[in-house]
Amino acid sequence: MITATIENDTRKEKAEARKAIREAVKLQKRIDEIKAQPRLESLTITIEWKKSRMWGSNPHATGEARTIDGKYLTGHATASGCGYCKRSSVVAEIFSQFLRHKLFEDLNPVDCYHGKDASKIPYGIRLPKAGDKYLPYFERGIGIGCFDKISEALGGKWETIANAENTDVYRWTAVQS
Repeated sequence: MITATIENDTRKEKAEARKAIREAVKLQKRIDEIKAQPRLESLTITIEWKKSRMWGSNPHATGEARTIDGKYLTGHATASGCGYCKRSSVVAEIFSQFLRHKLFEDLNPVDCYHGKDASKIPYGIRLPKAGDKYLPYFERGIGIGCFDKISEALGGKWETIANAENTDVYRWTAVQS
């Protein structure tokens, strides 16, 4: 009877160890995919506002990226609902599609204040602390004005190209050192 319990315990421990290894491999694969994102020269984000009977206007964003190799890439994002900044949500999603790899690199310290954190990481960038089980990301719904400081921290420049009734255009450009 005691032997069967010991065998069951070791089987259970081995299964848990295999599961932990699979999760670690899966996480490392995701990190490697993010770090392998192409390096950009510029990223232009065009937001078209489309009417919704339920939620008013919803942003539909297209990100057009130019890599340092001269290639062009495209990404898309949309948001719906109410009670948050939908504009900054689609911009954060496009940033994640093209610039998330920069969150694994050293960020430039910027002149901003984020709570009592002296690291000078701008509001809208979430970096995990020891023991956290998430990868770094750009926060959604933070307000479009935060992307000036976020871009500066990423080593880039953020500018508004156009604001029309149903269209907004923004550009992130890598600052050459």
